[in-house]
Order: sequence, then structure tokens, then C-alpha cells
Amino acid sequence: MSALTRVLCRLEELPDGEARGFLPDAGEQDRVLVLRRGAAVYVYVNSCPHDRVPLEWAKDRFQSHSGGDIVCFAHGAHFDPASGVCTAGVCAGARLIPVPARIEAGEVLVAAALPRTPAP
Repeated sequence: MSALTRVLCRLEELPDGEARGFLPDAGEQDRVLVLRRGAAVYVYVNSCPHDRVPLEWAKDRFQSHSGGDIVCFAHGAHFDPASGVCTAGVCAGARLIPVPARIEAGEVLVAAALPRTPAP
């Protein structure tokens, strides 16, 4: 593992089809969300592109009831898990900020420095 990466979790700790938040800040809001689809993981900054509010309505609750889309529970916007593109809602066509990630030796790794979130 490079000095410029950090471990979020072991892949086996993230059930297939589920999402979890990681890296709480001083306000205890998770800064990133990780979604697993089979052997792939998708990591995004936990921030709606509409006005930069956190996406989840409760701890680790980032997905629609069907478990498909990522949803901003403040606005009802839906995002494609694989691309981060908003497919419905107030920010249609915008996208979540991706966080470069990889799986190495069964661990989900991200860069130590997260992408910056632009002001709303």
C-alpha cells in the first residue's frame, strides 16, 4: 500500500449491493460513500451537486428503497451508482464527485487527499 492511500474497509465488510459511509469529519458526517456491486466498488464524496448537502437520510442510508440508485434524501435526486450521474431530480445531468479507489489484497483503498467539493 502506498503512503498516499488509506484503507476504508475490507471488501468482505461491505455486502454486495450495499453502501456505507466512511471518514467522519469533525461534525461526524461521513465524507465519502462506498457502494459495492459484485467485485466492483464505487466511491463518491458524500455531497449532492445541487447544494452540497450530505446524501443519506440516516447512517449508511444512501440508496433507494429498491437498493438500486444512490439518492439524495434532501431533494429526491437519483444517481447512477456506476457513473455518479444524476438521472432524475433537481440536478439531472450533474454528477457526484468520484473518489479514486482500488481494491488491493481484499481492502478498499482511496487516496489520502480527497477531491475538493466546490461551493454551491
